Amino acid sequence: MNIKQIKKNLKTKLVKQKIKLCIAESVTGGRFVYEFVKKEGASDIVDYSLVSYSNDSKIRFLKLKQEIKKKTEFSRIVAKGMAENIIKFSKSENKLGISCTGVASISKNLKHLKSCKVFIAAHYKKKSIVKEYEFKKLSRIRVIEQTVEKMIMLCNSII
Repeated sequence: MNIKQIKKNLKTKLVKQKIKLCIAESVTGGRFVYEFVKKEGASDIVDYSLVSYSNDSKIRFLKLKQEIKKKTEFSRIVAKGMAENIIKFSKSENKLGISCTGVASISKNLKHLKSCKVFIAAHYKKKSIVKEYEFKKLSRIRVIEQTVEKMIMLCNSII
């Protein structure tokens, strides 16, 4: 099944089950939510989205100070905290938290990294799943696109 069909299946599930997406994106910079809002009907499935790129925003809005201190902003524990904490703002009864954090390209200050690593987390009905992906030799845009696809697949698998 291709990603377009998987996304279509996800939209259908979300609408049928009246599930609202609560999204916290870092590495994708809003690209995940764009996949849902670019066509009509987004308000049926998207509750809200936050692009939380900096550590300060993850600390201020998502209350992840201890997790970032313990590890780094690029970790399983931060991705999990983002997915769990983003749903706390929602008044929806049935909500799915989805998040991503990581590195989309190796910059000067990240030369110690050998590849781009991304963490994706989903939280639904007291269950959390965190996935880790390593992308080698991909452009920044391809890492972002691949991350969005993996997020769609994770949402599909948790509900």
